[in-house]
Amino acid sequence: MSNKILLLSSVIFLSSCAGNNISELGDKFLDLINPSDAATELADLGGDATLVATDENGGFSINELEQLSNDELIAIAREKGLEDLIVLDAEGNLQNRDQLINAIVESGDLLDAKSAELESLSDNALIEMAISKGIDFELDEDGNLANRDELIKALMDDAAAMLAIIENFKNSSDSFILYFSYDDTEIDDLSTRSIIEHANFMQDNPSISLRLEGHADERGTREYNLALGENRALSVKEVLSLYNLDDRIIVVSYGEESPILVGSNEMAWEENRRVEFSYY
Repeated sequence: MSNKILLLSSVIFLSSCAGNNISELGDKFLDLINPSDAATELADLGGDATLVATDENGGFSINELEQLSNDELIAIAREKGLEDLIVLDAEGNLQNRDQLINAIVESGDLLDAKSAELESLSDNALIEMAISKGIDFELDEDGNLANRDELIKALMDDAAAMLAIIENFKNSSDSFILYFSYDDTEIDDLSTRSIIEHANFMQDNPSISLRLEGHADERGTREYNLALGENRALSVKEVLSLYNLDDRIIVVSYGEESPILVGSNEMAWEENRRVEFSYY
């Protein structure tokens, strides 16, 4: 995964530091960013150039992204393969800043996990994955993988592209959470239509898998609610199974342990009786 890139305009900063040499400016700029940060690489400073700071910590935090301009957010989104999520008005102004920030943070977390997963795989496992995705690879004369690093990068690029597709679907659909009645696992007509929407999405994107996460409200024992959450997720999977998607779906239950809304009242209970769709 690429290093974190923090894009900041250098024009004002440089003009306020007249009389200093480039090295001194670089040191002062790094102190302003964060005196405790690890060693940082500096882009070439000159004219109206943009100063680029990078570190080895991985993705961005929401707080870091909120400090950036819209143009800088757009540049990061494009670098991460999230260009399809950028919404601009007729004058080119960013219209969905908060949504884009959340997508960048989430993509960093998911891609970090994907990178760690790929690095842990054997060469044979990487080759199998490349074949399944139609990605080219090279073998040496003994039949061993000759371009492991390049293949991992290609697989990461593929993962970033898939993540952008998932995010685009998520932001255009209101069906990523299905709600249930008290102590019930029944799929009603509205939920069925939502599940069919997900089935169509999975059929259009055969390399994407789905985790169905079942939840319950706080009433009942922990064991009972774990079983109830699982049965709710299984009810959703049963509908998706009609589309021959079983081998791409896993079911997990959190019972009452991961509430959306904390409270012992009907509003909280309604929010927490749910199944969430999580693609990977």
